[in-house]
Amino acid sequence: MTKENRKLIKKINSKLSQRQVNRLITLSIILVIVASTLGISSSIFLHKTTDGYSELSLLMYDSFSETYVADNYPEQIYSDSNVSVYFIVKNYENVVIYYQLQIKIVELTQNVSSLQPILTSSSFILYENNTFEKIISPATNAEKKETESFDGDFLWGPTEIILFINSEVVSGIVSPNFLKIVFELWEYNTKTSEFQYTGIFTFLELDYWVF
Repeated sequence: MTKENRKLIKKINSKLSQRQVNRLITLSIILVIVASTLGISSSIFLHKTTDGYSELSLLMYDSFSETYVADNYPEQIYSDSNVSVYFIVKNYENVVIYYQLQIKIVELTQNVSSLQPILTSSSFILYENNTFEKIISPATNAEKKETESFDGDFLWGPTEIILFINSEVVSGIVSPNFLKIVFELWEYNTKTSEFQYTGIFTFLELDYWVF
């Protein structure tokens, strides 16, 4: 206790009873503890996050106009042929992201959620997980305004995906004539050293015909 504090306490003692002084000291200690606790809690639970997002789009190629369009998606797929679709991932996260696209085939009634990915036990993974992976730089402020742009290091695609169905794919599906193909976007977590689901997805609903 400093000399100044001793003088202050003596001055207070001259006007207050000892019991009142003890209460003031106790209250001061409690306030210091509460303030310290709030400071620690703020640093843990109220940390700032980067303001950004990722974008996943599914497109088709229009050979007539030679452009990619968000239209004319396939509605059927046949056992003796395949279908091509294209995806684009845009990084607006403000940091470099290592992305992975997982493609899963499930029954039409399967629910798709942004909270958790589809379990591998209830789906068929069309391609190996490392088939569609890429590290993408963040978009600049100028690139964020070019929403229709297909150029830049912040963009992955348009990348072709060849969709196919065979006996292995439909072997575990109860109603193989009605399928849902789900495209899930994952990103690499450097802390856990594994990919984690971003909650971003899109899907196609297809009728499957056997010939």
